[in-house]
Parts: sequence; C-alpha cells; structure tokens
Amino acid sequence: MTLRDFAHTAVAAVVLVLAFVAPAAAQPVDLWTVSNIPVDATGVSPSAAKEAALAQGRQKAWAEVFRRITPSSEWSRQPQLTPQELEPMVKSFDISGEKHSSTRYLATVTYVFHPAQVRSALRRTGTQFSESTAKPVLVVPLNGTAWSPESPWGRAWTQQARRGRLVPVAVPVGDVQDMGALATISSSADWGIVQPLAERYGASSVLVASAGKNGSALQVTITHIKPEGRNQRSSSFSPQGAEDDATLALRASGSVADSLQEDWKRSTSVDYGQQSSLSVTIPFNGLAEWVSIRRHLESTKLIQLVAIEEVNMNMAKVRLDYVGKVDQLQTALSQTNLFLNADATGNWTLSRNAAATAAAPPG
Repeated sequence: MTLRDFAHTAVAAVVLVLAFVAPAAAQPVDLWTVSNIPVDATGVSPSAAKEAALAQGRQKAWAEVFRRITPSSEWSRQPQLTPQELEPMVKSFDISGEKHSSTRYLATVTYVFHPAQVRSALRRTGTQFSESTAKPVLVVPLNGTAWSPESPWGRAWTQQARRGRLVPVAVPVGDVQDMGALATISSSADWGIVQPLAERYGASSVLVASAGKNGSALQVTITHIKPEGRNQRSSSFSPQGAEDDATLALRASGSVADSLQEDWKRSTSVDYGQQSSLSVTIPFNGLAEWVSIRRHLESTKLIQLVAIEEVNMNMAKVRLDYVGKVDQLQTALSQTNLFLNADATGNWTLSRNAAATAAAPPG
C-alpha cells in the first residue's frame, strides 16, 4: 500500500466512524414496550411457576405503561385488571436469563402491549391520559463541571435516553462537533450558549445535570435552559439499602427524568369523552408541503378525522374532528412544527410559521 493509499484509507475510516456516531434522526417514542422486568414465582409444577411469573410480570409492565401516559394525579386510580383481562392486552413478550426448578421460575421479560387495547381499557374507566409526544430534552450530564459520559452519572443518563417517554430524553454522542459545544456548557449557561447543540439534536430545551458526591449521598443540581429562560433546582439522593454508585445514579436520573414528564402529562392528558370539530384553513407551497402537512395531521393522536372540504394549488380547508381541548390540540401540533391559531374574527389557520397569525383566544 502506498502512502497515498494509506491516507485515503485513513480518511475513509474517520468519515465512517463519524457517520456511526453522528446524531440520528429522532426515532418514534415506543410507549408500549416495557423492557427488563424481573419475574420470580413458584408453582406446583414448572409450567405453573412460569405462568405465575409471566402473570406477575404483566402486572408490573401494565403499571409502567400506565404511569408513562398518565399524570401522577391518576396513579391512585389505575384500573386493577385481572390476569384474564390483562393477558390479551400484551401483543408479545421476550424472555431472557431464564432459570427454573421443579417449583420455581426466574427470568427477565420484555412485554409489548397492544396500543389500541390499552386505550380502550383507559377510556372504559374514564382515565385521562396522553399520547402527545414532546420534542426531546437534551440532557448534558456533568460530573461536577466536566462532561463525563463514562461515569456512573453519565451512563445512567444514557440508559434513561433508551426508555419510552412522552418527553424523550437525548444525550450527546460526543463526536468532534459535540465536543466544541460541550466545552462551553455549564450550569450558568443560557439559551444562546446551548442553542447550537439543542438544534443539532432537535431538542426544545437543554437540561444541564451536574452531580457530585456529598459523603455517601449524590448531590444533583439541575439547570433547565429554554428559549424563554432558565430555572435551577437542587436535590440530594441518599443510597437505599445496598445501592452502589451506578444504581444510585440510575435512580436519581430516573427521578429527574420523571419530573420532566409531569408538567407535560398534566397539560396534554385528554378526556376522550370531550369531542369537538374545528374548521381550519391551511396555506401551503406546492403539493409536497400539503402532503407533508396532511400526514402530520393524520398522525396526531388527538385528531380523529381530517375531512377535506376544499383544496386548490396553494390552500386547503379542512374540518378537524378531535378529542380534548383546543389548546391541547395546539400543543400536540406544535411538536411537529405546525401552528394552529385564530385571528381576531375567530377564523382558524394552520401554518408552519408560528407567528403567521394572531394568537388563539383562550379556551
């Protein structure tokens, strides 16, 4: 191999590595898969023990799915489903780490639920819930003041980023482009500093999560930076039982991630008994944009029907049949960069430009 060939090969390798670590487009949030549920049950036979263990795991997974899509105010009213009711709600399951004896069964199980059956169960019981997914929050975990992805705190946030959430969590991949931006980020940063990194990951805000040990406790300072401002709070997490640093960091990061969800779920949880219609004008530039807008409308969970009343080369009039409140519909649409507003006379327009029309009236 000549020196020139070697150089070309090296460049190609670097490009390939960067292609693998560059941020990928945000993936759809999987709310319905609950991974790594430990099960342990006994029975009069191996098959009875396994059946009891899988039923135990379904109940745990059901509780996880319920809490993902409902605000904490609903948790005490979780529908108590019998094993016979719950079993058909699970579309599939995957078992790993299986161990068993003549009377005991242990394993780790991943359950995948039928979304339609979960919705049906919640609607029957009048439970308010949300499927509206927010734009991601980019979390920058710091050990003190330094970004340290291989620390227990950094690894904990990588695990949180893999969980299905209504407010997805993203973490920097740490490639060359990230490193320059990460060097400028601290708990005192403002939106102007973090905006380039947020835009790279399609994030609506950045959470600078700084952690350090205070004796045996983990002291955490959270700075949430948004375009409209920033807020900061601190918490302390003491070890429970025999928790090691990794387990403590995972519990602490989970608590922070869960707190991100609560405000979102409170504002987007829907009473599916409340149904309304809205006539909307949609300006667009060409067929491709109209097809894109229509696809986003039809994939918005709150919208039950998109009825086209009129369409021409640059404008459409549609009727949107939706559930919940109009401000919840606006919030859901804004996550796909579609902005629903009313003018002073009460005529509604849907646009990709947030400032194209007047703000909607309350209600």
